[in-house]
Amino acid sequence: MLNLPRTGPASFRVPTTNNLDVTLFATPEVLIDQASIDEIVSFSRLQDTVESLNGTGFFGDVAAGIERVVLTPDFHRGAGIPVGTVFMANGFVVPKAVGNDIGCGMRLLSTDVGPDELARLDARFDARLRHIFFEGGRDVALSPLQREGVLGHGIQALLDGGRPESSTWAMLDRDNELSDLMRCHALGGFASDDVAMFADFIRGSASNPTDFTRDDQTGSVGGGNHFVEIQEVLKASDGGTAWRWGLTLGTVTIMAHSGSVGLGHQVGTRFMDLAREIHPGGRRPEHGFHVLPTDGSHGGQATAYLAGMRAAANFAFVNRLFLGLMVLRAMSETLGRRVEARLVHDAPHNLIWSEGQHRHLHRKGACPALGADDLDPEFPDGHPVIVPGSMGDSSWVLKGRGNQASFCSACHGAGRIAPRGAARKARPDEMSGIRVVGKIDPDGEMIRRRPDIAAEWRRSMLEEAPGAYKPVTPIIDAVAKAGIADPVAELRPILTVKG
Repeated sequence: MLNLPRTGPASFRVPTTNNLDVTLFATPEVLIDQASIDEIVSFSRLQDTVESLNGTGFFGDVAAGIERVVLTPDFHRGAGIPVGTVFMANGFVVPKAVGNDIGCGMRLLSTDVGPDELARLDARFDARLRHIFFEGGRDVALSPLQREGVLGHGIQALLDGGRPESSTWAMLDRDNELSDLMRCHALGGFASDDVAMFADFIRGSASNPTDFTRDDQTGSVGGGNHFVEIQEVLKASDGGTAWRWGLTLGTVTIMAHSGSVGLGHQVGTRFMDLAREIHPGGRRPEHGFHVLPTDGSHGGQATAYLAGMRAAANFAFVNRLFLGLMVLRAMSETLGRRVEARLVHDAPHNLIWSEGQHRHLHRKGACPALGADDLDPEFPDGHPVIVPGSMGDSSWVLKGRGNQASFCSACHGAGRIAPRGAARKARPDEMSGIRVVGKIDPDGEMIRRRPDIAAEWRRSMLEEAPGAYKPVTPIIDAVAKAGIADPVAELRPILTVKG
C-alpha cells in the first residue's frame, strides 16, 4: 500500500489539493499503484471546475458540487477515471465517468447440474458453446415492438407478447423469469421515456413492427474483460444464505459479465461530445471531464442523456439474460435433457443512479451492495454482491450490508494490475490449464494450418490471463473488513467463454 493516511482497518484517505473527501476502502495487502492514485487526484480537480462555474448560471439555480468520492478495493487506472470510483454529484451528471460500457454488470444463475453431470460437459460442450456464441448459432430474434419495449422498460417487456421459433428462446420459462425479476436489481429495468436515438436498432431489418429479425447486438458477449463463465460452488462461508440463494456445494453456476455493446457506445460518445461542446467559453479543463447540468438552460440535455443511459442499461439486462439462456441451451443439448436454472442476482456496475432530479450517484466499475430490507422477500438480510476473480482464480458471492460510508457500493472484480499491452508479453504458459472457448478453436484442423492466427489468439487471451489481475482473496477480505459485504460462497472457474 502506498503512503496514504490510514482512517480505519480497511480504509485510507487520498489527499487532494482541494481537500475533496476521497476514501479508499482497502487493506494494506491490496495492491494499489501510484498511477491510479494520480488519476483520481486529477479527477478530483473537477470539483474546482464546478465551483468556478457556480454562480454563472451554468447550473441554473442549483449549487453544484461533488459531495464525496469512494474507491473500492479493485480500484485501478482507467480511461481518465479509475475503475472502482463512486461519487455523488449534485446538480450535474458526468457522461465520461460512465463512458461507453453503459449498464455493464454481472448475472449469476444457479443450475440443476450437479457434480455427477459436470464431467459430461466435455469437448462436445465446448463445441456447442462455440457454435452458439460465435458460429451463427445464437438464434436470438426480436421484433421492433420488443426492442422498443426492452429499451424502455427492460426484461419485463421481453416476457410480454409472442416469441419466435428458436432453440435459444425455447430455454426461456416465462413464469420462472417473472419470479426471477424479484432477484434482479431494479426489477431488471429502469424506466426510460425516450428511446428515439435507437430508431435504427429498433427497426432492424424488419418490414413490420411484429416481424422477428436478428441483430448483431443481442446475445453478444462483447470484448475486453467481458465473459461468460461456468463455475462450481467450492465453499459456503454462510451456509444458510448460500442455501437460500441456490449455492449449495457442488452446484454448477453460470456467470455473465457484459454490457450494452454498441448501444452504450452510441449514448456515451454522443453525450460526451455534447458535454464538451456546451462547456462555457475559455480554456477547457486539463482533467478532461465535462458535465451536463441538471438545471438551467442545459437541463434538458442531462435529461436526454439519462434516458439514453437507462435505455442502454435495459438492453444490457436483456443481453445478459440471453447469454445465460445460450449457455443453458448448450448444457441441455450436451446432456440430453432440459437444464433448469434460477437467478441468484443481476446488477449493473457502470451506471448513474438518480436520487431526485439533481442528486446523482455515479458508479464506475462498482456494484450496489444493498443491505437488509424487511420489505424485500427475496433479500431481507442483504442483497447479493457478485465479485468475479480472474480466469484462474475463484469468484465470490457476498451479502451486502448497506454501508452508507461506501455509498452502499462494493468492487465488481479483483481489478487489473497489468495494462493489456504488458499482459500480452507474459509467458505463454500463463494460460496453461485454463479452459477457454473463443471465436476460434486453436486445436482445430483449419487453425493448425495457420499457426500465425493461433499465436495471435493466444496473445489476445493473455490480456485477460490471471497474472493481469490482482489476487481476489485480499479484495474479498478488504470488502468484509470494511463492513461493505460479507462472504457467502466461493465459486471455482470451470470454463470461460471469451469474445
